[in-house]
Amino acid sequence: MKPVGELQDSLYRAAKADRRKVFYSLKDKICRTDVLYEAWGRVRKNGGAAGVDRETIQDIEHGGVGQFLSDIQRELLTETYWVEPVRRVFIPKPDGRQRPLGIPTVRDRVVQQAVRLIIEPIFEADFHEFSYGYRPNKSAQQATDEVYRFLNYGLTGVVDADIQGFFDHVNHTKLLSFVRERIADGFVIGLVRKWLKAGAVYLDNSVQYPEEGTPQGGVISPLLANIYLNRLDAQWTERKMDDRRGYDAHMVRYADDMVILTSQRNVQHAMAALSGLLAGLDLKLSEEKSRTVDATKEGFDFLGFRFIRRLDEKRVGGGGGGRMVTRVFPSKKSTRKFREKARMILDTRASHLKDEGLAVRQLNFLLVGWGNYFNHSNASKAFRHLQRFIEWKLMKFISVRHKRPYTSMGRESIELLYDTLGLKQFPRVRYVR
Repeated sequence: MKPVGELQDSLYRAAKADRRKVFYSLKDKICRTDVLYEAWGRVRKNGGAAGVDRETIQDIEHGGVGQFLSDIQRELLTETYWVEPVRRVFIPKPDGRQRPLGIPTVRDRVVQQAVRLIIEPIFEADFHEFSYGYRPNKSAQQATDEVYRFLNYGLTGVVDADIQGFFDHVNHTKLLSFVRERIADGFVIGLVRKWLKAGAVYLDNSVQYPEEGTPQGGVISPLLANIYLNRLDAQWTERKMDDRRGYDAHMVRYADDMVILTSQRNVQHAMAALSGLLAGLDLKLSEEKSRTVDATKEGFDFLGFRFIRRLDEKRVGGGGGGRMVTRVFPSKKSTRKFREKARMILDTRASHLKDEGLAVRQLNFLLVGWGNYFNHSNASKAFRHLQRFIEWKLMKFISVRHKRPYTSMGRESIELLYDTLGLKQFPRVRYVR
């Protein structure tokens, strides 16, 4: 029996070798013990809250992982496995609205992960290079590097696109038809249909059953989203929208977040083409958030970064006249969210419940993660300002906790934040471009 990694490689190679190949028998692979253990390991690593059954990862470990997976395997093989409704929660968004999430049970997350392990390599063979979201060996940094590259090529006409309520409007019939183009195993199709139709339990214990959409929060949802939007990618290339001798309009997509960069003056043509293709998928652009931009006159945000073409100040004068360069740095929205998270960690109203050691550990986790994400951009200025912000907020937190006047805490106190408490600093910016 091949290890899970080798099994995935063989599925990928078979799908890549024959773009019309349909896979009929996958149930036995999904039910393999090593696949289920691999699925469990990934679910456990990702953590997450309990679903409607209130069973946590810790509960399962206490009761025995082997027995838990054995029960799942038996239910899958005998086709007695059932899908629980997801637990509906709402996450506040910066604009005041709320983003709905559906939290499946741990048991359902493990089964979704097992299915994903087997079918993802098959669809990976079909996905396009300019799709970067939630894919193996793809990242947001790679997507931003691609945007940077196209801007430097002179593709400064930009469609800053936002799909209106994408995850709420995925057409189930069309999605299942896209899955069937590669998967003919009724067992797999049945599982996907059950997950799409699973009800959502709200705080008042009411249950709603969706007619469309794929709930954010499920392990399988990002893959289903990519399968759905891959039809958009395919039609974009089939129309040769990205042909440099034609429209020269290049898409960079990260799940439902995308930009299109073109050298053509008529940027509206690319936007109209995108809108028409989305209509064929029962989707539409957000009129409020989608726009066309000239990157040499105004910037645009993508994946937390701000992009803009500017005159290189170092080359201005001296007879050179300067040259246009692309600047990439953390967006105002990203820095604002960082400050909000730091404020939550250092809320002085909770200083009696949290010591400075715990606060610093939480800050370091935030600081290192944010720094690693942005340190391949022109982030030095943002890092410097946010580091000073953290110092100031942490000193205020300590002064309140220990009932010391903030004004008495000088430069020596700031040094103690690093030497004694172990506060980290943002990493040095790596200019990889």
